[in-house]
Amino acid sequence: MIDLIEDFYWTKDEKTIVYANHHVKGLANFSYFNYSHSFKNFPWHKHTNIMEMHCVVNGERYTQIEENGAINKYVTKGNEIMIIYPNEVHNNGEEHQTPCEFYAFQIDLSDPDHMLGLAPEYSRFLYEILINMKYRQYRFGNSHLRWLRSAFNLFSDFSTESTYIGVQFLTCFLFNLRFMEPICDSKPQTVEPTIQKVLDYILNNITEKLTLEYLSEIAGYSLSRFKIKFKENIGTSPAEFITMQKIEYAKAVLLQKPESITNLALSLGFSSSNYFSYVFRKYTGRTPSEYRKLNLKLIDEYISSQRSKRD
Repeated sequence: MIDLIEDFYWTKDEKTIVYANHHVKGLANFSYFNYSHSFKNFPWHKHTNIMEMHCVVNGERYTQIEENGAINKYVTKGNEIMIIYPNEVHNNGEEHQTPCEFYAFQIDLSDPDHMLGLAPEYSRFLYEILINMKYRQYRFGNSHLRWLRSAFNLFSDFSTESTYIGVQFLTCFLFNLRFMEPICDSKPQTVEPTIQKVLDYILNNITEKLTLEYLSEIAGYSLSRFKIKFKENIGTSPAEFITMQKIEYAKAVLLQKPESITNLALSLGFSSSNYFSYVFRKYTGRTPSEYRKLNLKLIDEYISSQRSKRD
């Protein structure tokens, strides 16, 4: 199994600062990703003695983790954290990832008394918090995001002084993990009734013209307040959510109905089939025709295999 150690890189979509850049004990990589298009996945891998956290700002990120001999799949949405514990074998699924923005950092737990420049007693206290986290996913708020953004921006300055300050913001984020709301089956997320009303309307009218102004009226908020409340409840903007639901609807139609791609595009409110194909590929990594052809082939192969088993 690969023990994945990434190198420093700095592109428009992917930025990763490594230990050789920051020299902070107890911190491995610190990354920021902002993918505007679907992207390919990492192979199965693990991180020895390292706890990894993905903090999603916008969109959704998919993760698969090998747990007790089974492969469990998780979706982490905006304003949510995914924790991957040390030595866990994981990847981010077989399908292309959808566009998303997230921070990721790796805490090295191999020396509990010397983490992030903290005095031994504080370092040990943080270590105990991290190894005793009861859940895998948590929700974070705007203050937590500001700390995380500030930390990464300061690390990005690549100066000793800025790194020292950046560490303080990062430790604030980490010490507050124990107060964040866990995401678990026994405590499902509650959506405000006004926002749930909007969600129901979107899903029931996905082929209709959906304006943010009208949706804000349904919720009973001003447009600016509606955008804030929607993001707080759903983890993504209302415009992004609508687009994602249109793509999910299109994926289902492509496999169930012999409808032309042009008609499907127009029925969903896209200005042209070319623009629809561009957006579809942005979210799935394939054009609508490629998606239909590949998945219908997989369905036919599955049906044939089941027939063979019966025969």
